Amino acid sequence: MKKPKKHLFFLRLVAGIIFVRFGILHFIQPENFINILKATKTPFVDFQANFVPSIEIVSGILLLLGLWARLGAVLGCIVMGVATYSTLQLMQLKPGMIPGGLKEIPNYPPIFIPIILFIFCLYILIFGAGAWSISKY
Repeated sequence: MKKPKKHLFFLRLVAGIIFVRFGILHFIQPENFINILKATKTPFVDFQANFVPSIEIVSGILLLLGLWARLGAVLGCIVMGVATYSTLQLMQLKPGMIPGGLKEIPNYPPIFIPIILFIFCLYILIFGAGAWSISKY
């Protein structure tokens, strides 16, 4: 029987903490997140403002516990894929071209954060939960 890979615990821990933190932050202070959604012309802003943080928190908890970690990784890949695309859109905005009635470009994370989280989640999706997980999937 193969030993579970311990490095996967580190990846799950880092990604899980970041997802839970940002999910809670988007619920507590939704203004900037809503402005990001408006600036990137995301449809259903009110729905997305509640749905995405919920998915981030669920994904983070699943990754932290190692409970259905691959499901958490799929959710994380989807959220971070969209976050990467949105961040790239925001990076291209010029101050005079801001949509949605916004006065300034909203604050957005450095591009490497969603890319690295996407890679972590993809790695967990491929190789599983690793050591110290509740489930082995």
